[in-house]
Amino acid sequence: MMKKLRNFIFSMRFALILLFLIVLACVAGSVIPQGYVMSYYTQSYSQQLAGAILLFGLDDVFHSVWFVALVLILCANLLGCNVLRFPALLRRFQGGFTPEHVLASWNGESLTQTRDPEVVFQKNGFRRVQAVQTEEGRTFRYSVRNRVGIWGAWLCHLGMLIVILGFGLGQMTEEEYTVYGVPGETKAVEGTDYEVTIDDFVVELREDDTVEQYTATITVTDTETGESGGGQTSVNAPLSLFGMRFYQNSTGWAATVQIWKDEELIQEDLLCAGEYTLIEDIGSVAVMFSAFYPDYVEDVDGSPGTASSRLNNPAYLYQLYYHNEVIGMNVLTGDEVITLDEYTIVFTDPQQYTLLQIKRDSFAWLTAIGALLVALALILAFYLRTEELWALDNGDGSWSVSGRSVKGGEEFRERIRSSAETAEELEEKNDI
Repeated sequence: MMKKLRNFIFSMRFALILLFLIVLACVAGSVIPQGYVMSYYTQSYSQQLAGAILLFGLDDVFHSVWFVALVLILCANLLGCNVLRFPALLRRFQGGFTPEHVLASWNGESLTQTRDPEVVFQKNGFRRVQAVQTEEGRTFRYSVRNRVGIWGAWLCHLGMLIVILGFGLGQMTEEEYTVYGVPGETKAVEGTDYEVTIDDFVVELREDDTVEQYTATITVTDTETGESGGGQTSVNAPLSLFGMRFYQNSTGWAATVQIWKDEELIQEDLLCAGEYTLIEDIGSVAVMFSAFYPDYVEDVDGSPGTASSRLNNPAYLYQLYYHNEVIGMNVLTGDEVITLDEYTIVFTDPQQYTLLQIKRDSFAWLTAIGALLVALALILAFYLRTEELWALDNGDGSWSVSGRSVKGGEEFRERIRSSAETAEELEEKNDI
């Protein structure tokens, strides 16, 4: 009973079940936004679905206990498979490819007959042919090619194990940061010794006014050492610097808010949509830049919107707060301003900001090693597949030819039969 349980736990069938569950988890982690506060899920989903998401940790799949458990069990499965198979593979590699071993296990069934086995060996790429005598005094010829290919499947499992281990450890220990701003700004990467300077940000539009690409040019500086590096990051083309990857995540609009008092500029702040600033001269009043409409239009019920992404008719949605209570909200178009007693608030200079997502994965190197092993394993399994060929003297001038291939057995057998027919044709020509 215990042996059956062990064999199942370390079987490929169990590995496929685990992989299926992990794939489902990854899909859930891709579809459901990760890492948001509880209120986000209760407001975005039905009560039952939000409860299920929070109960099963689907709001943070890759850090959940059950996902980590699945990964660890899969790692144990793959490790067990490799450990159990290794001794047998090693014995076969060291002593299983000999004429004596094959002759002892061969049942005598042949693929074809030929009078010239050398041609069959040569035409199929078998160069080193060994010959031994059977107990009956007949000659037995044997050759093997790509013996190392038997390690393909084993290395594939090992590579998968390392990839999963690297990915799992990376997800559990991954550091993630967010920086956003407009060209000319330098922002600290919170929790690190690095800062990011946004040198340029370009939004490329297609002819139909849809976005084709976002590209940010940045400089990253280690404030401890003064070392810096830079480059461009765009959607689907992250930049790697200082062991971190900088992703162009999204964009939005920013604007400059000017506060005037009796025609004197007393305060100027650059705000991204969703940010606010306190009027320093008052202290208890704040102005929020809520949204921006580059080509302002109103729909049939008067709700604000934009007709395009181009700055044709810019408009600013703002909110005024006094002691955290909203005291005003409206859309400013054209030369409109906000007037508050002797203060005038002006929105100007709209520009798009870049939002960068920064990730540092301490185990990316381990995942890369696993991926290289899988690639090597696939080469061994499919391009250097192990093949054996042997021929036994029948004593009447003919030879019984047989063989086997780890992969593509039927194609291998057809190739042997075809080369045997070629050998017969050559023999007949020589006889003539």
